[in-house]
This record gives sequence, structure tokens and C-alpha cells, in this order.
Amino acid sequence: MEINLTVAIDDIHPEKGWGMPGDKCMDYLDLLNKEFGIKFTLFIPSNYHNQFPLSKHKEWIDWLKTLGYFELAAHGHFHETSNRNIWGECEFAEISTEVECINRVAMMWSEWNEVDHKPVGWRNPGWLAQSVCVDVLGNHFKYAAVHYEHNKGLQWKCKMLFGADGIHETNINLHDNNLMFQSHIAGDWNQNICNESNYKQFRESLKFLYDTYLINNKFLIEL
Repeated sequence: MEINLTVAIDDIHPEKGWGMPGDKCMDYLDLLNKEFGIKFTLFIPSNYHNQFPLSKHKEWIDWLKTLGYFELAAHGHFHETSNRNIWGECEFAEISTEVECINRVAMMWSEWNEVDHKPVGWRNPGWLAQSVCVDVLGNHFKYAAVHYEHNKGLQWKCKMLFGADGIHETNINLHDNNLMFQSHIAGDWNQNICNESNYKQFRESLKFLYDTYLINNKFLIEL
């Protein structure tokens, strides 16, 4: 049986421990690429928590692109809200008007333009988005990577890719004949982060999958 395998990593940004050269989390991704040929789609906020604008870190984006096994995709602008108690970090769930969404997207593209890269893929920060934002965002991207439950039945104008099996999980599902793994690069509020224990578990899962199926490593854009 032939299966496409993708791995998406969320929240990468130019902060030590969150995707910089020499970070252990990045070493794990490199090891998985070397051993299995894994390709990773990185979902990157354009100004994470209003502290890490991409325009100030072009050399970091250039470094990621030179490695050859990363697709760089968009993951919001601030990845933050004005009220975490209500919205968490679901940036595009808090936004409720078309004008505000258009302005936020313009801010995002301004940062990406400064680093000479135009992502074609999108994932909502915190998975959630208002329908008015879905209408706007769908015009800007070729695909949206979404969650069955959190997407809440919304229809995107671009291609919809469903699937979110954590790298730490052992109960793995097929999504349109694709294996679609998802992780966060770091943080103490998610279980599926790129740490040593999850690297070891994911490696064992991959060994089983590669022994059992004919695996094609893909970026999300290649599905």
C-alpha cells in the first residue's frame, strides 16, 4: 500500500529554543530527515507575540530555505489575542470583521515580503477562525491545513487539508490516504512538541510505517 506522509510543525519563530540554529528541536528534525527523508511544513507566525517580526530576521528565513527539507507556510501574524482568557492565542477567532481581517493579513504579508518569501499554505493560530476570516484568507492561499473538529464545518475557497495526528501518538489515522502528522516546535502547554521523548516515539512509529507501507515523503503543498 502506497501512502503519502507529511509532518507539520507549528509556531516556529526566530527565538532561541523555538527553531534557531543549534536548537535541539531542530536537531531532531534534521535527524529525521537524514534517517527517513522526512519533509516538514513549518507554520510560521510573521510577528510572533509582537516580538519577532520576520522582517528583522531575514537571515533566519534564508537559513531555513537552504536546508531543503522545509516548506515555509503562514500561521497568522501575532499568534496572540487581546484577551487570552477568552480567545487564547486564536488570533483569527477574535477578529470579527472583514476590514480588521484584511488589515491583519496585510500586516502579515508586509513581513513576508520583507524576507522575499510568499507562503502558499495556511493554518489558523490555535486552529480556530471566524467565518469572515475564512472568506478573506481563502483568497490568499492555495491550501488551508485544518482540524476536523475545530474547523466547525467551514468551507474554504482554497484546498482544505484535514488531519492532525500528534507525533507522540500511537493511534494513527489515514486522511484521504495520507498520513498527516502535526507537532509544535516547543512550549509547555502542548504534549506534541519536538523534545527527546517525542522524537524517540515518532522514530519508532516511522520505523513501523516504513516497514509496513510504501511511504512517499511530501510537503503539504505537494498533496
